[in-house]
Amino acid sequence: MPRVFRHYISYDLLALMGIDAAGVLLSAFVGAPFSSIGYEFVSPGAVLPKAALVMLSVVAMIHFWQLYDLQRTYGRRELLLRLLLALIPAYLMIAVAGYLASYLRLGRGAFVLSFAFSLAALFGIHTAFQALTGSRRRRRRLLLLGSGRPAQVIAETVNGANPNYELIGCLDGQGERVGQQTNGMNVLGTVEELAGVSKLVRPDIIVVALTERRQALPLPEILECKFQGVEVEDWPNFYEKLTGKILLKDLRPSWLIFSDGFGKNSLMMAAKRAMDVAVAVLGLALSLPLFVLVAFLIKIESRGPVFYRQDRLGQGGRVFSLIKFRSMREDAERHTGPVWAQESDPRVTRIGQILRKLRIDELPQLINVLRGEMSMVGPRPERPVFVQELQEKIPFYIYRLAIKPGITGWAQVKYRYGSTLEDASEKLQYDLYYIKNLSLFLDLLIMFQTVQVVSFAKGSR
Repeated sequence: MPRVFRHYISYDLLALMGIDAAGVLLSAFVGAPFSSIGYEFVSPGAVLPKAALVMLSVVAMIHFWQLYDLQRTYGRRELLLRLLLALIPAYLMIAVAGYLASYLRLGRGAFVLSFAFSLAALFGIHTAFQALTGSRRRRRRLLLLGSGRPAQVIAETVNGANPNYELIGCLDGQGERVGQQTNGMNVLGTVEELAGVSKLVRPDIIVVALTERRQALPLPEILECKFQGVEVEDWPNFYEKLTGKILLKDLRPSWLIFSDGFGKNSLMMAAKRAMDVAVAVLGLALSLPLFVLVAFLIKIESRGPVFYRQDRLGQGGRVFSLIKFRSMREDAERHTGPVWAQESDPRVTRIGQILRKLRIDELPQLINVLRGEMSMVGPRPERPVFVQELQEKIPFYIYRLAIKPGITGWAQVKYRYGSTLEDASEKLQYDLYYIKNLSLFLDLLIMFQTVQVVSFAKGSR
């Protein structure tokens, strides 16, 4: 699984996006000569900016409609519907761009032909892709070295819903278990028999998932498999690739110390800050009329201020005042003190329910971004009282304060709203993945997926 700007993306997904992009680009070149009545030669240089706009718009909308989620398969009717829902707004954006900039304008004939060609090509590409990747022959054969808790976690993850791997079994440290099942895995042999078992079952990848490695790691056998062309990976790295998070249970702190990532390139951080300011300024300018409407609705429904300020912990443990639209009663915590928000929270006002559902209550945090207290993307800032409690109960929790908190984040787009200790622990695993693999590419991906989350009202409370 390759890394694109430090974020893991499967070969299948890269291939699908590349073929889609090529098909959509071709559609623009096919339609360009028919901009007006009849055929007219158009130079490739004149078509290229239009084709690039068509490609970027269509691929972005395909991603928005979750057609790049390889965990899902769609019937032909649903696939066609999702493609139409992706293409119609994409081509509307293309039409608007062409109206604003003449060199990006597609003629009527070119517009219709490009749309029809893209729809047919994408339908054929995705139908063929689902048929090819649905075959078990495409799945990579996985052998686990070990049968304890780490191996069980990997097995459950692979067997859950991952279409890219087929678990063929595991090797155990105890010979009496060979031929039996342990933790739901077939025991194919002992750890010392790795070389022989590997030649017999021919795995594509071996994941080292031994609970105790001292005097148990068969280095000569692992090297022999490596030189035979079999991939060998440590289980924390493999789990990170599969899930987009870092599993903290059973993790050795030395892995965090010696693994790649966790770097903060000064140029990248400067670019991240510039993007934060640009997005915050644009967001505040575009949402100004919405600010006025929301303020009016809040004031007519309940007493109290329009904005709600609350102490949160920022980078390095610095306390700052987070700004939100007030969505609860003014006296919401007078009798209870600080508590996590719950599902169907009785403290939330009717207008507040709508604001939370659409995430509009978060918009004033753009001011926090301009102040430099927050970023657009990062771990969600928590209240000091909660952080003190959580860091005592959850290992490594304090390290999420290594970077600025964000309005949105990897944990927010990958996991539901959290209100328990278990939720906080789960979200920390996503936050640490983000901090480890910090990049502008990942920030852009998260912001785009945030639009998906808000549009489909996922995870709000």
